Amino acid sequence: MAGTSKYFGTPDQQALERRADLLWQIVKGDPRYSCHGRAVALIERGADDVGLQIALARMQGVAPAPRLTPEVMQSRKTAIEDAGLVTDVYEHWSSDVSAIPIAKELLARRALPVELTVQEVGADTTDDDYKNLDALTQSCGVLLPASNFLCGSERPAVCLYAKTAEGEAVGVAAAIVENPPSSSEAYRAWWGMLSTSEHWRGRGIAKLLGAMAMVALVGRHKVQFFGTGIRPGNTESAKLCEGLGFSPSGLLDLMAIDPITMSGGRMTK
Repeated sequence: MAGTSKYFGTPDQQALERRADLLWQIVKGDPRYSCHGRAVALIERGADDVGLQIALARMQGVAPAPRLTPEVMQSRKTAIEDAGLVTDVYEHWSSDVSAIPIAKELLARRALPVELTVQEVGADTTDDDYKNLDALTQSCGVLLPASNFLCGSERPAVCLYAKTAEGEAVGVAAAIVENPPSSSEAYRAWWGMLSTSEHWRGRGIAKLLGAMAMVALVGRHKVQFFGTGIRPGNTESAKLCEGLGFSPSGLLDLMAIDPITMSGGRMTK
């Protein structure tokens, strides 16, 4: 529920998440929209639906539209920029349940460093843990979704983080079923937010947590596909995703951004 949610990132990003959370309480029964806790997205994919995306951007600050064909993306991009907004584009990578054996095989042959423990965000997650997760993701240029989505109270979700004995969060990953049950895409989940503290990088922590999140979500819910956005040229993320069975879908995720409300020009890395 929006009244008890925690919001993260910069002040602009926190305000975005709060607006999105409040809007989601109104539209979450409408199969045209989805949300994983950052911004309400439009999943109507026609070129003529651009007016809804522009309105969403002006209302929230950012309006994602995932999995567009290149032709529709270009048409919408032109219309959005003509309306005085700015755009950001990610390549959409996806996997199906065939990625689960890959994830399980990885987990069978590799383990997290022994000095780390894995915890799942839930009803008992403390304010200090949320603050640590927020600091971690911000240090990696990633926006932590609102707490009611991370803990699964709004939509089915698994958010796992690795923690030291001193209480420091050093790695995190999540998977969230972002589409409403009435949607024809209710079986799809957003996956990502992979972040690792700088001094723990190179040990596969985020990849292992990402694999754990996929396996756990499929085990609990009827998820058939995972999707994530990768900025063109981000070869490190692409390599990590390939190692977990993801591949480019040929589709694109288009963000419409209000440059006044979101002065930073982007929602997340």
